[in-house]
Amino acid sequence: MPVPVIVLNFGHSVLNSLEDYTQAASEIYRHYRQGQNVVAVTSAQGDQTDVLMAEARRIGPEGDAKNLPELLQLGERRSAALLALALERIGAPAFVRQARDLGLKAEGSFTEARLTSLNTPQLLQDLKDHDIVVMPGFVAIGEKDRAVLLGDGGADLTALYVADQLGVEAVLLKDVDGIYEVDPKSNPDAARYQEISWADAASVAGPLIAPRALGFAKKNKVPFRVGQPGLPSYTRVGAKTGDKKPAPVPQKLRIAMMGLGVVGGGVFRRVAAHSDQFEIVKIMVRSPDKYIDQGYNPEILATEFSDLVMAKPDVFIDVSGGIEPALPHCKAMLEAGVHVVSANKQAIAAGGQSLLDFANRHGAQLRFSSAAGGGMPVLEMCLREKGRITCVQALLNGTTNYMLDEIGKGRSYAEALKDAQDKGFAEADPTADVGGADAGAKIRLIAMLGFDEAITLDDIPMDSIADFNPEAPAKGAWKRISKLWKDQNGFSSGLQLKDLSRNNFLAQADGEEAHAIFDFDDGDQYRIRGKGAGRWPTTESVMADLFDISETTLT
Repeated sequence: MPVPVIVLNFGHSVLNSLEDYTQAASEIYRHYRQGQNVVAVTSAQGDQTDVLMAEARRIGPEGDAKNLPELLQLGERRSAALLALALERIGAPAFVRQARDLGLKAEGSFTEARLTSLNTPQLLQDLKDHDIVVMPGFVAIGEKDRAVLLGDGGADLTALYVADQLGVEAVLLKDVDGIYEVDPKSNPDAARYQEISWADAASVAGPLIAPRALGFAKKNKVPFRVGQPGLPSYTRVGAKTGDKKPAPVPQKLRIAMMGLGVVGGGVFRRVAAHSDQFEIVKIMVRSPDKYIDQGYNPEILATEFSDLVMAKPDVFIDVSGGIEPALPHCKAMLEAGVHVVSANKQAIAAGGQSLLDFANRHGAQLRFSSAAGGGMPVLEMCLREKGRITCVQALLNGTTNYMLDEIGKGRSYAEALKDAQDKGFAEADPTADVGGADAGAKIRLIAMLGFDEAITLDDIPMDSIADFNPEAPAKGAWKRISKLWKDQNGFSSGLQLKDLSRNNFLAQADGEEAHAIFDFDDGDQYRIRGKGAGRWPTTESVMADLFDISETTLT
């Protein structure tokens, strides 16, 4: 069964600063974790096109200059590279493709060409190989192999054309969450269309959607959605116009956190960047002075769990480690009806299904996608496909994957470990990583969510890589594979160190990257990838859970 694909276009109004690329990457990851491959089409950042045009006027000829597209496309190409870098930081796979690579061709003038073809098989192969493809909008390849531009709103047009060629949906992401009867920035009480026809959109959307893009959609009957990054509600543009209603608004959530280390600091920064949706009210730490010296507000720091409870949070985020006191603190919050987002694999694995049942009984959400896989949405796949899964093979510990790659390059175990610690992949005490307890906890979570099996660490045969110094070079690549499977003999699991052929999908994960293979009872197979270790991949998974909770508070 082919993986669903969606085309996302990021307009220049939502790419005004470098921080906006982080938000754009989050939007892409939100769709990726839901099981979709993504084509991301970029506009130039802010006023980059105007800046480049001013340079062209100063130095170039008057009129329709043949080489103008070579300059103006730099804005979109820069955006594509920045977005790919933002995706790489959070552990999401990303591959940049240019118009020439994808056979995106057009006819007409150098500045207002008409799209004519796309190498669809190439794009589909890229999606199969990389999951997420980032491409610049606004530019195509014209006659005599020259770059040409698609006119105002060319990135919108690119996205709609690509979606039409693939037979999938496009979402045009703007600085408003849909199409309104009047500009909502000038009239906050303006009603929003939930559904609007192509013709009506042309009369009310104004500069929001380029006329050429709307004209293409109407002529070719291409439906699409218009929305804003980070918000789950859209206006659908298609054959008919529906009702106008006020746009749903998420409740502003009060956040309490436990832990402010490497991941906790990343979560703090990302939550603070969304002050319209979230407010951090308390953070439990061991030594407030340390964080006050780093510039944190003393009023939000606490050393006692009771201070977090008294702050009356809507969501409790656990980015600490270990089972105690994390597990009882999570249960106390759930019992009070507070939603919990946890990156603490040990505590969640120890709580098991009974903890999920406990949350349900108290009407609270328990989310923990960051507890396994980092930027690779392995637990989300388990939840979606439960009942179909017959086998999971995965690299669940980015630290050991990185170390094994370094050992495979000829470094000693001690050298590989120190390097992993220096890069922040390994803890000062690496026992849980190299011994297998970290991966074992993640195996327990996959067993619970994907196979409905409750197992303990003692049930999992585990190969340790402590002091692993192979006498001979690997024939392919050393990998320690977490494997879970169900057959006629029942359910089994294990953590195995193997020398894999380079042709094996798991062997192709480099450094702290993580790959997973899911086999299903109908013979189908899915492959997913991401980064399995690091501050930002884990942070992004926490944020994705937080945004999912925010979606449930829409009013």
